[in-house]
Amino acid sequence: MNGLVALQAFLTEETYGGAILISPINLHYFAGFTGTTGVAFVTPDKAYMITDSRYTEQAKEQCEGYEVIQYTGDVYDTIKSILASSKIRLSTCCFEGNYMSVDVFQEVCDTLNETEFLSFDFASLRIVKRDDELQCLRQAFRIADESFAAMLPQLKVGMTENEARIILETEMLQRGSREPSFTTIVASGYRSSMPHGVASDKVMERGDFVTFDFGAMYSGYHSDMTRTIVLGKASDEQKKLYSIVLEAQTRGVAFIKEGVTGAEVDAVCRNYIKEQGYGSNFGHGTGHGVGLDIHELPVASPRSKDILTENMVVTVEPGIYLPGHMGLRIEDTVIVTKEGCEILTKTPKDLIELDV
Repeated sequence: MNGLVALQAFLTEETYGGAILISPINLHYFAGFTGTTGVAFVTPDKAYMITDSRYTEQAKEQCEGYEVIQYTGDVYDTIKSILASSKIRLSTCCFEGNYMSVDVFQEVCDTLNETEFLSFDFASLRIVKRDDELQCLRQAFRIADESFAAMLPQLKVGMTENEARIILETEMLQRGSREPSFTTIVASGYRSSMPHGVASDKVMERGDFVTFDFGAMYSGYHSDMTRTIVLGKASDEQKKLYSIVLEAQTRGVAFIKEGVTGAEVDAVCRNYIKEQGYGSNFGHGTGHGVGLDIHELPVASPRSKDILTENMVVTVEPGIYLPGHMGLRIEDTVIVTKEGCEILTKTPKDLIELDV
C-alpha cells in the first residue's frame, strides 16, 4: 500500500498538473520505493517511477500503480519524453522545495521550460497515518521498549555514555531494528542539561541523572522515546525535578484528543513547569510528529497551528534543564484518537533508581 491515491486526489483538488518526487521518504510513502536512485513523476491520472537498471526489477515489485521506466540518459529528459509521447501539457508541477538542491531545480527548469514549478511540503499529506503505518510504528516502539528494558541491568557506574549507547543500539538491532532512528542521546550528570547531548566518552558516575533519547526503525518507520534514570539513589533535588516533569508530561498526554491544537498541548506542559518556577529552563517545543521521518508534522509548540485529528502521531516530551548542573526529559509518543490517545511507548515512567 502506498500514498498514490492521496497524492493524485491532492493534485486534482488543487488543479496541479503533476508532481516530481525525489526524496527517499516521499518515494517510500507515495510509491513504496526503497531504492536509492529514483524519481517519481505523478499526474492526476498517471504515475511513473523512473529509475536505472539497478532498481528496475525492485521498482516493479514495490511501486503499485506506477509504470516503471528505466532511464539511460538524463532523468528529466525522460520526463520530457513522457510528456511528449503521452501528449501531456504540464502547465504546473509541484516539487520538494525543502529537499531539491538549487542545481537540480535549475536543471529541471531548463529541461521542462514550459512548466511553472511550485514548492510544496508533501509531509502535510503524510500527517494522518494509515492502518498499515500504525502497525509498523507499533512494532518499532515494541523493539525500543524491549531494548531499553534489556539494557538497564547491563548499566554500571564507570561505564561511558558511548558504551551504554552501544548496548542499547545492539539490543535494538537484535530485535529487528534496521538502524537507530537518529543519533542516540545518552547524557549523564552535568551533560544531562543538554537537551540533545548525544552520547560521549564521559564516564557515568554514581548519582548521575542519565537521559536516554532513542528510537528503533521498523520497515522505514521510526520510534522516539525518552527516559531519564538515576544511577544509584536520587537526591531530593532530582526527585523534585523529576516529579515536576512527570506531572507536566502526564498532563500533556491526558489532554490530547482529536480537535485540540499543538499549541494547546504545548501550553498544558509549559504552563505547569512555569508554575513550578522552571519556565525559563524548558526551551524547546513539547512535541513533533513521527513516521517515516523522525521529525515531521504535526508540531506541538507555542507557535503551532496544527489541529490534531484521529490517527496523527505526536510526541509529548517536556523537560527541565539547569545548565552545567543537571536536566531531564520524559517522552512518550501517542496516536491521536477521537476521545484521547493510544500511548505507543509502554516503558513505565516512574523514576528508576538503578541499583549499581
